[in-house]
Amino acid sequence: MAKQGGTALSVVLGATILYLAGHAVSGHQGLLAYVDLQEQERELSQRLASLEAERDRLEIRAARMRPGTLDLDYLDERARVTLAAADPGEVVFALETP
Repeated sequence: MAKQGGTALSVVLGATILYLAGHAVSGHQGLLAYVDLQEQERELSQRLASLEAERDRLEIRAARMRPGTLDLDYLDERARVTLAAADPGEVVFALETP
């Protein structure tokens, strides 16, 4: 009879260990979820770097348009590009941007 109790305990403990190991790998906070979170973090870090570069570019453009530091050549260039305007005697070359 004691042998049956020891066997039942071993089965219960084995099942418990398998259950916990399964959750450690595939549970909500398991190993697979951790790998997915690392991938999301990498993607978000890349996106953040891209957005920071875009912000820096826009800050430079905005600085060139402020009243104290207005760059008239830049203003003329932006107006021509935005409005697709040119003087009557000018020759305009359209270049593709990469």
